Amino acid sequence: MKEILILSSKSYENSSTTNYGDCILINTGTELVIYDCGHEAHADFVINYMSQNGFDKAKLILSHNDSDHFDGIPKLLNEDKISVIRTTLLLKYKDRILEEIDDKRKSRNSVAQQILDLYDNIAQLSGAPLEDIYEHPEDLCDEVSIVGPDFDYMIQTVAKRLDGREGDTVDGETAVNATSIQVRVKIGTHTLLLCGDCSYPAIENIVHDYDAVQLPHHGKCKQAEKIFEKKSDQAYSVYIVSDNTGNTNGGSDNLITTGHRVYNTKKDGNITVNNSTFTGSTVKTGRVLGI
Repeated sequence: MKEILILSSKSYENSSTTNYGDCILINTGTELVIYDCGHEAHADFVINYMSQNGFDKAKLILSHNDSDHFDGIPKLLNEDKISVIRTTLLLKYKDRILEEIDDKRKSRNSVAQQILDLYDNIAQLSGAPLEDIYEHPEDLCDEVSIVGPDFDYMIQTVAKRLDGREGDTVDGETAVNATSIQVRVKIGTHTLLLCGDCSYPAIENIVHDYDAVQLPHHGKCKQAEKIFEKKSDQAYSVYIVSDNTGNTNGGSDNLITTGHRVYNTKKDGNITVNNSTFTGSTVKTGRVLGI
């Protein structure tokens, strides 16, 4: 593993007023995997990074439908930089979702239309090199594998959103956020869990297994506090916050990090994680951060 680079909007012009969303580059040395690309500014950075590091193509994981994780992807596709996109293709599961809703007023066609309307960014990718994460459970490469969300959790959560009779939030998150794709990244003998904007219950049973965790939903306090508690016996865990928004979009402005190794793109700019991250008391971000 060469490096994992978590991009921050602080690297770009007008970053104080613009939310460039999430974009994480996983450079194994021989492969490049991109986890989300939330803005064309990120896409420009990625294209330049690929040129500098000798990558003609990259694989991409789209964690969920929201624009701050999606909006740079069309540019990467237009520039022919993406060989495959792994995401959740819900139209494949419309029958299972309809069964879960259990409402005779709905039909296969109406559920399909709801999916197209509510998951509109993913719908825009029709014709792109798409793979569904459940049909393609194989690793993207030796160092990168998709580990969630659980299929039944995804079906039940999406069904609740499309049903609407009990609201569209699940476990304190919107249904779209709650079912963000989770990714395991090997960094030498260590592992990092990428979470997108997922709910805490979606990762509750696996988060203890990781040395480093991307705190969900840009460092949202309620999620982070539960993760800290779950991993309270793991004093040397590393936590990454991809946050360009403060408290306006999940956000981490009120997150209490005392006693935890937390690195935040809002304060620190681009963050590089590699094997040396776990051997000392600092994370390299272009300058040394204190713990």
